Amino acid sequence: MTATITSWPAHTKDPIPVPLPNLGLCADCNDEIRIRGNGRLYAHDCTGDGRLPLLVLKPTFARWLWMQSKRRDDYTNLATLVAGRHFRACTRSPKITAADVDWTTAEELHGQLHLTQLARTGSELMRPNGERCGGVCRDLQKIAAIYERLISAAEANPAA
Repeated sequence: MTATITSWPAHTKDPIPVPLPNLGLCADCNDEIRIRGNGRLYAHDCTGDGRLPLLVLKPTFARWLWMQSKRRDDYTNLATLVAGRHFRACTRSPKITAADVDWTTAEELHGQLHLTQLARTGSELMRPNGERCGGVCRDLQKIAAIYERLISAAEANPAA
């Protein structure tokens, strides 16, 4: 049986999230790099490969969303689709990381979406019927709720 576009799965109603990121600041290149289980930085083509991080970074919403953007299931996973809008907009664009954006929380990103809408159209309203928030805002709200659940679970069980 050959797969056709009509047999492809649609977006999920329950997005599949990545775990909270375990990132550290590399002392040599100042990049945010994943930390291995032994507490050392993953290889990232720098003299700081395998060294202890200068600083362990807090798993902010921006960092979590950036880690989610690395997945390639944006056709079936709403969380990856939302992350891709902000970190993988175009293959010709320069790479964007969580350190490159000027927001760290979902609320700040929500405000940024409306400022972008205002700059493009002269109005913060995203829907023709006069509602301020549209589908993009609702998608962001769903993803933010997942992040909040992950943070709550991490705070309730800090040993994990």
